[in-house]
Amino acid sequence: MHFIKPVSYKHWFILLLFLTSIGCLSGTRPDVRLSPKLDKRLYQIIPLPLTVGIYIEPTLRNYVQEAPLKQDEAGTPYYVFPNFVFPIGETLSSKIEEMSGILFKKAILIDSLQNKEALDGILTISLKNSEIELHMEISVWRAIGRHNLSITASFLDPKLNTVWNSEIAVEGKGLDFVTSQVEHEWWITTGPKFGPAVDDAIEKLTYELAQKLIASKEISEIKN
Repeated sequence: MHFIKPVSYKHWFILLLFLTSIGCLSGTRPDVRLSPKLDKRLYQIIPLPLTVGIYIEPTLRNYVQEAPLKQDEAGTPYYVFPNFVFPIGETLSSKIEEMSGILFKKAILIDSLQNKEALDGILTISLKNSEIELHMEISVWRAIGRHNLSITASFLDPKLNTVWNSEIAVEGKGLDFVTSQVEHEWWITTGPKFGPAVDDAIEKLTYELAQKLIASKEISEIKN
């Protein structure tokens, strides 16, 4: 009678990596989960006594970005991650809407720019630039994410004349370590948690935008 020699754990692991890489490298990864939070300092701001329309350009709302992983020159990786997909537009837009609800007496989402006599003004937002860099250091098993994010913001009067405009640019950072053998195996096959770099950028940007709107004399004097 012949017995089949059991496959070692190491061989199973190598097979798992091979099968996973075949499946993943056939296309891009699923969307990276993003979960930014508003800066707590926003809740301490006294709302401006304005009813404002919030117009976020459709190109920003629908913006999705793929970011490739860069490898450390010091080591040769034995697993290659495909591009990561970041649904930035939807997440950023929702946080701008949430921030506007805190900043103004009333914030109304609008889907087009036209004469809005019932409003005190219109806040418009468009994407200027978004750059994501993902870097994995094989020697220490850590991943570093950086996200340079910038928007253009304008405040219009009801007749669509520009009252105020500004560009806001921030850098988000994220770091992910491997802390155990189990996580090490998961990390190789599934990938680092790169979302925090984008979350950080969105959190910084919404707070910076709110600060600039509050500091604007042109906006604060609208109802005076």
